[in-house]
Amino acid sequence: MEKFILRSKKLKKISLLLLLLSHFAWASIPVQHTPYPGGIAVFDFETTHSNPKAFYRTVPLYTQHIEGNHWQVLLGIPLLEKAGKKSITIQDFSTRTLDVEIKIIKNKPVKQNIKLKGKNKKYVDPNAAHMDRIKKERVILGKTRLFFSDKTLSNGVFIRPVLGVITSPFGVKRLYNGQPRNPHTGIDYAGATGTPIKAPADGKVILSGQYFFNGNTIFLDHGQGLISVYIHMDKRIAKQGKMVKKGETIGTIGQTGRATGPHLHWGVYLNRTTVHPNLLMGKSVL
Repeated sequence: MEKFILRSKKLKKISLLLLLLSHFAWASIPVQHTPYPGGIAVFDFETTHSNPKAFYRTVPLYTQHIEGNHWQVLLGIPLLEKAGKKSITIQDFSTRTLDVEIKIIKNKPVKQNIKLKGKNKKYVDPNAAHMDRIKKERVILGKTRLFFSDKTLSNGVFIRPVLGVITSPFGVKRLYNGQPRNPHTGIDYAGATGTPIKAPADGKVILSGQYFFNGNTIFLDHGQGLISVYIHMDKRIAKQGKMVKKGETIGTIGQTGRATGPHLHWGVYLNRTTVHPNLLMGKSVL
């Protein structure tokens, strides 16, 4: 009787483990194929390999198991990318190449001219001391954007980190005091200082700090080069190195760094390039 009970317990543990492994193996993020600047190109392929790899040149890419032999590769397209063919390499039992044609969507250009006055003028014309700080921080932030972990830490659609009104959309062209800057690489949500910011998906805090332009900032790793960033926060709650769950509070809305009012800048990086965050929430961006 004792042996029977022990065997039953073992069988239950094995069944639970198989269920968890099955859930992990089939975990995926539904993403719309958007081969445009700021979008995500989705490559479908079949393989019986248990762990296929994909690369754009030498950059490792996000791969996900959909069902059976069906797999996908996700490739982030840079905001300033030109039209033309891009190729990726799949490595499983052999090496093969898949291509995608990058298209340019001709929309009416939208511009934002942001005025910075008084002490905030330093964010347009930084002095020598500020430039020293900016250069040091650029190395730290750049290294974080290049971060790649083999583990897939999240699955399913992302959720909005806050519910505020969008004050600055993704990709808009910006001028600060009339001086042109790079297109906006995230979404800005307005909100009262102290409003909780939620993790949009499971992840790990890979950087938490205070920076010249970004103010209080947190980076979350979601695995395989999929990284999200939260900028201009008032408080940083999630500690560096901590694992966070979807919906968990990681910080609060603030007005730190180069900000004209309290808001959250939310950005997403995929294979080292910024992509439209709405794509991770299963939304259309066209």
